[in-house]
Amino acid sequence: MANKLKRAVIKEELVVLTGDFKKAVLLNQLIYWSERVNDYDNFIEEEKKRARMAMSTDEKQRAEILKQIELSHGWIYKTAEDMSLETMLGMSKSSIGRHLENLLQNGWLERRNNPHWKGDNTYQYRVDIIKIQKDLFKLGYSLEGYKFDLREFQNEIPMFYNDTSKFQNETISSKTEQSISN
Repeated sequence: MANKLKRAVIKEELVVLTGDFKKAVLLNQLIYWSERVNDYDNFIEEEKKRARMAMSTDEKQRAEILKQIELSHGWIYKTAEDMSLETMLGMSKSSIGRHLENLLQNGWLERRNNPHWKGDNTYQYRVDIIKIQKDLFKLGYSLEGYKFDLREFQNEIPMFYNDTSKFQNETISSKTEQSISN
């Protein structure tokens, strides 16, 4: 029986965002896994709540508000070795760590230790979809798979929806078309 083949995806928008294809591949892999967590629906709801709570504040106030919200959904755990194997980048643990540290410093990832087992040294990561989408928007891109109401987003209110909802996609598409035609 043949082994299941691996796939690593390089997305232009993430390369532009991170400035490096390796960071882009790692970020994309974390986004991929965040969409497959058991509490994905709760993760999306949590992101929407974060967006609403910080919608009418300046950048500094928004950062402070978002720090106060407990992030309890959407966490994944991957070792540096797992990330290297999955992405086929062939990077050492320390190299993966440096790239992830950059993603953390830019606010695109959150990191924590396992809150339920203190002896677990494997970090858990959570992708900040709002921050990624906002930064991509500033660069003229969007995060594939996540739809935003552009009118609300331009007013700093990132209300987003995942591609899996046909109704939401149709609603967003018609709003976007109306916005463009106006």
